[in-house]
Amino acid sequence: MAAPRYSVLGLAKSGIAAANALAARGFDVLASDTRSERELAEHIGRLDPKVEVSTGMNVIRPGDIVVASPGIKPSAPILAEARRLGTELIGEIALFHRLKPPRVPVLSVTGTDGKSTTTVWLGEMVRASGRPVWVGGNLGTPLCQALDTLTDEHVVVAEISCFQLSTSPEFKTIACTVTNLAEDHLDYYGSFEAYVAAKRLLLAALGPGDTAVLNADDPLLAEWAAPPGAKTVRFSRRQPVTEGLHLDGDGAIVWVRSGHTTRLAHPTELRIPGAHNVENAMAAAGVALSFGIPIDAVRTALRSFGGLEHRIEFVRELDGVRYFNDSKATNPHASEAALTAFPGERLVLLAGGSEKGSTFEGRWVALVAANAAQVVCYGQTGPRISAALGDRVPTTRCETLAQALEHARALAATKGVVVLSPACASYDQFQHYEDRGWQFKAMVHALASASVEPAA
Repeated sequence: MAAPRYSVLGLAKSGIAAANALAARGFDVLASDTRSERELAEHIGRLDPKVEVSTGMNVIRPGDIVVASPGIKPSAPILAEARRLGTELIGEIALFHRLKPPRVPVLSVTGTDGKSTTTVWLGEMVRASGRPVWVGGNLGTPLCQALDTLTDEHVVVAEISCFQLSTSPEFKTIACTVTNLAEDHLDYYGSFEAYVAAKRLLLAALGPGDTAVLNADDPLLAEWAAPPGAKTVRFSRRQPVTEGLHLDGDGAIVWVRSGHTTRLAHPTELRIPGAHNVENAMAAAGVALSFGIPIDAVRTALRSFGGLEHRIEFVRELDGVRYFNDSKATNPHASEAALTAFPGERLVLLAGGSEKGSTFEGRWVALVAANAAQVVCYGQTGPRISAALGDRVPTTRCETLAQALEHARALAATKGVVVLSPACASYDQFQHYEDRGWQFKAMVHALASASVEPAA
């Protein structure tokens, strides 16, 4: 029987990793992208020379297995064409599942917010146990890129996005968590229901003995359960759970299993602020403990983990004001974490960016009004944010983030915090949220100490 051929659609990170993994294993691979050869020069340079490349349009060879980029919308005509011409349509994480050493276990994290922090924290728990661990997926390094480094002793810890799951329902994990669910990527899926259905695919592939760790405080996830034969573990900041993690009477995180309760850590022992990070800690610990990571290793990682870049990241203190970079907050729900992370402090919020179909009215506006002393909004969404806030909190509008930072510094004066937590995507002024965060940090570090008169 002839070996299958592959058509890889898209030459971003996951497409390059998939094409290279296939070429290294001797498969005939055609990789294509709608961008021009000039635009793709750097990407093409990272491809295995054995990969055939087509630019300017996506190309599918009849009879090929098609590996689609997660950036292609489910409704895109090219995916319908792939189903018509190809023998199969899969995603990069499904390809990883097929090619990885069969004994390598995969632990997975998905959800709307907190995925990356939870994923890396979980990886630190595995590492603290002495097991070799590979951490990647949606947070930056495609899973297929790990294939040549994995041994049977490795544990893979993967952040998985809804985009990846849409074309990879067969992706198999032995323990996973869903951090929370909120409106996001409606421009991609068309409806919240379709977005939620994509997330739920991670649980659908669980088998006997596998575990789903779910947020009991999330109204949707409270109704979910693992499939028959698999186990359901829950975590909650607000209520006791019978199997999983919650806060005891002293506010400490405890692990409850088969009627036995074990103390893990108090939130004051965590190095990263915010109630949302207590939830991230519980989600990561739930997966680690369900997988069999020793409690002492989990405790060590809970206390030592210092957080991730662009996620309520401390930048510097200047003239009594602390500056934080939360550029990863690309929707209102993600921004809520920063809004509640500094109770009792004078908070000046920087918000704005490009449109993503999000709704600012409701909970986000209420949290801004309750927690922010001043708001400086900027960019494409600045007018809409200002209109949503109305007169509930003093608001200043600017065109650029640089201008917004200047105003925020004057408003903060000599006390409190200035937080970039945009609640929007970054594409009106920046390449991506990382670029926005890097530029913001550079701007903050460029500020010189000066005598600043408090704003009226």
